[in-house]
Amino acid sequence: MAFVTFGYTQDITGNWKGTVNDQFEVNYTFKVEGEKLTGTSKRPDGSDRPISNGLIKGEDLSFSIDIMGNSIQIKGKIKANDADKTKAETIELFFAINGNDVSYVLSPVK
Repeated sequence: MAFVTFGYTQDITGNWKGTVNDQFEVNYTFKVEGEKLTGTSKRPDGSDRPISNGLIKGEDLSFSIDIMGNSIQIKGKIKANDADKTKAETIELFFAINGNDVSYVLSPVK
């Protein structure tokens, strides 16, 4: 007997926001095409900063953004809506900067 598990990619296409260290508001616009993740992050001045190297597989995602001339690798986990497993409810993101680990949670903008 063989068992087959089908993976699915969470749909996080759209606008998301959160707060880093209870101080800095962050805003992302994501677009998912298969396992490719593209989009932008808002800079403090309101301009868009592109995300690069974006990848999404099931509940895992990763991408890079440029912060003050440094490429920062961001990884995350997507929490699905209990009623609809293809609809994301929150995204928890993690990155390290200057030797410090940082985590924050994004929620969809409605």
